[in-house]
Amino acid sequence: MNKTVCIYIQERDGTTSFLEPLVEHIKNMFAPVIVGYDIDSEDDPLEIIYQAITDVDTIFFLGHGTSDKLYASTVDNVNLFHKDNVEMLAKKRVFLLSCNSADFIKKQHLKDAFGFGMLPTSLDDARKWKNLHGIHIEDFTRNDISIYNHALVEILINAITVDSMADYSLLKDKIKFQTSVEIVKCLLQHKDNAKYREMADLLYYFQNDILIQ
Repeated sequence: MNKTVCIYIQERDGTTSFLEPLVEHIKNMFAPVIVGYDIDSEDDPLEIIYQAITDVDTIFFLGHGTSDKLYASTVDNVNLFHKDNVEMLAKKRVFLLSCNSADFIKKQHLKDAFGFGMLPTSLDDARKWKNLHGIHIEDFTRNDISIYNHALVEILINAITVDSMADYSLLKDKIKFQTSVEIVKCLLQHKDNAKYREMADLLYYFQNDILIQ
């Protein structure tokens, strides 16, 4: 039987809380072990995660990252996976929902991996990056980010199934289809929002920046 772990990093600043419906979907679909970075644990919170993935086939990582690392906590600046321990992810099927996880996969030469580009899921992201794929996101409001985040979660909930996780090409196709659905919703339902076209474009690049390796 396929053994699955979902690493859900619940940041104390609330920047990953929008992912909770997706975590619930993964829990219902795959019955995984769910772990996070628990600073209140009596044991080493990093070791808890590392032990949880020792003997598994599939790993979902939902949290923050860069092209060089995946974080256990951005608030505390604690790295979880990086070049010195990335072998822990080797020979496992990994789905990395974090900023620039596609670059992380390429740099670390991961196989059987699914990653994404830059995901501006917070106001800090928008202010930091300012321009993404030619889209000026520095003026996005909290409501704009909320609409974008909700769309991402809806896309993934509708795309991630047992069958699609067994075939990453199918998963990518399902994400592309569901992204088209959310783009149409954005164009039709959010015309009162000054940034509705930019949000639709961001959703396009969300699926366009996917990497399977």
